[in-house]
Amino acid sequence: MPSLLRALKDFRYHAFYGIMQSCGWPLLELGERSTGCSWIFCPEGINAQSIVYSGGVGRDVTFEHALMARFGCALVLFDPSPTGRETMSLPENHIPQFHFHPVALAGRCGTLTFAPPKNAAEGSWFTHENVPGMVEVPAVDLATLMERNGHDHIDLLKIDIEGAEYEVLDHLLERRLNVRQVAVEFHHSNLPGIRRSQTIRAILKLRWAGYKLIDQSGNNHTFVRPGS
Repeated sequence: MPSLLRALKDFRYHAFYGIMQSCGWPLLELGERSTGCSWIFCPEGINAQSIVYSGGVGRDVTFEHALMARFGCALVLFDPSPTGRETMSLPENHIPQFHFHPVALAGRCGTLTFAPPKNAAEGSWFTHENVPGMVEVPAVDLATLMERNGHDHIDLLKIDIEGAEYEVLDHLLERRLNVRQVAVEFHHSNLPGIRRSQTIRAILKLRWAGYKLIDQSGNNHTFVRPGS
């Protein structure tokens, strides 16, 4: 019986995506697929003048390098974790097109508590409290970051922030920020305390706000708001 219930839930989940996903958009994949760091997005409107924000660096910025090489755009990157700081300290990442801020992208200004990576080699610190080895990091919301950088819109926002994505998306929608495209990894299946229902609610909120789900590859989802 448990296996049958699981099969029914999975069927409902796949049916949900069948209804939600919008087809016919041009798609482009950039980044290293073998490390799980490739992203699919719509290249329409992306050019050298585009404003791109990347929340979450981890150990791999192949997507950011590929995006910069392909379109000539600069990127604003955020990651306060020890792993992210280490990655951005590498000589190959000290380039004029990368503007790195060692702060957490969050739904509010203040601090977040990060737990150490479950896989030390992979290196992703994640939002959690009261665990051995946790660190407190500065956190800034998206509206404040845009104001600090003098941006009134974002052409592409990539979010891989280990559980904090839900509050960031809520903030984006509540403040009605002008973000045309969002590529986000949801963490309902691989971090403690995050339920699949949270992801479904986030997708529905984005849909109600006018965003179209144009790609879903595993936990990575890409949304575009037409006409923005």
